[in-house]
Amino acid sequence: MDLEEWIAMAPTKNAQKLRRAAERKGKAEDQYQLGRLLYHRGEGLKQDWVAAAKCFCKAAAQEHASAQFCLGGCYSSGGGVEQSHEIAASWVSQAAAQGFATAQGDLGCLYAKGQGVEHNDALAVAWWKKAAVGGDPDSQSNLGLFYMHGGEGVPKNTHCAKIYMMAAAAHKGHKTAATIHAVEILKMLRACAACGAPDASRACQGCMSVTGLSTARYCNPKCQAAHWKDHKADCGGRQACSCHRCKSDRGETGA
Repeated sequence: MDLEEWIAMAPTKNAQKLRRAAERKGKAEDQYQLGRLLYHRGEGLKQDWVAAAKCFCKAAAQEHASAQFCLGGCYSSGGGVEQSHEIAASWVSQAAAQGFATAQGDLGCLYAKGQGVEHNDALAVAWWKKAAVGGDPDSQSNLGLFYMHGGEGVPKNTHCAKIYMMAAAAHKGHKTAATIHAVEILKMLRACAACGAPDASRACQGCMSVTGLSTARYCNPKCQAAHWKDHKADCGGRQACSCHRCKSDRGETGA
């Protein structure tokens, strides 16, 4: 029986046992779970943000990635500790360095906002890419938006935008503002590129032959012909794209 099942079966009695075990043995996982219980749930224990932050701190010092991320959240919000965006970013960065995808995504957001770190879109994108590979839907959506509009660190590329938006939207059980936005962007991308009619069914065969995914859709041949001048530069965009996904799909080394 794992710790979560143990707490769920008899939350009041066993939460107290967990507290004593964490305080006595000091194991990182016990400290982290106790911190979570104190901060979020309060079942069997009085909710105590200060005590929760102390538990996270003890586990984080043992390089427990989830605890490092949670401790960063405490410093970001001021929950149980004095608020400090710089310290928050430091702990999130340590969790991200261990490959924790959620922390990698959040670190990307911190760089995008310049919160606790110097604003740097290129680093934001770099961390979002790591998190996206780890399956973080918010990072996939953020990358999709960057590719939609272009900017520092990311050239505009509708093809890559669509790939990342589709990946984010596929997480149907993960409802956040980012994934909901991804679904809305995909609806827009499915509209006719020439006249804007929704759910256009005609795909660009030039794109399909190169990538298997059309970056533009049309109502009919007339709309497609009218839009060709605008679409020509982006048609089959994966050939020229230098993002890690497309380089990998082309079998290029160092992707």
